[in-house]
Amino acid sequence: MERFEIERVGPDEVEAVHDILRRCGEDMKERFGLTHWIPPYPLHLMRQSAQEKRVYAVLDQYQVIATFTLGTQAPSYYDQLGNIWASMQARALYLNRLAVLPHLQGQGIGSWCLTRVEQFASEEHYEAIRFDAYARHVKLLDFYQKAGYRRRGIFVVSTPRRGEGEIACFEKVL
Repeated sequence: MERFEIERVGPDEVEAVHDILRRCGEDMKERFGLTHWIPPYPLHLMRQSAQEKRVYAVLDQYQVIATFTLGTQAPSYYDQLGNIWASMQARALYLNRLAVLPHLQGQGIGSWCLTRVEQFASEEHYEAIRFDAYARHVKLLDFYQKAGYRRRGIFVVSTPRRGEGEIACFEKVL
């Protein structure tokens, strides 16, 4: 029996996972001075993601404790990166918004989520998993590297809402 359960959530069910993103943003600001998730990812975009991609809730005894989103299309801002991936032709699964409730972080839940993402990718015949992370969140970057993901490059993104920041791109070839 698995430690946790996983459920795909629909557009009308995203509030609980959206709340995790909000709480993680507040926690990152408080503990690390990072504000890239403040304000949180907009709820209407989370609903759109649940329609266009796969948004998952991770449950422990019916309580939502973590979330992640999977998609098959690279984010449009990856177009500016050039040839950073191990194989540009590889069929890749794209991970977004992996988040674990702050008081439960450090207990293996994030690693469990990554393992589940890798299982999905393998079962669905993807050749790589790709994602990006805020480059100033050093603890998170170390977590991904320890999980076997290779840092493939850094780019600068600038948005009216968040300003300018460096983003680190990661990939695991399966």
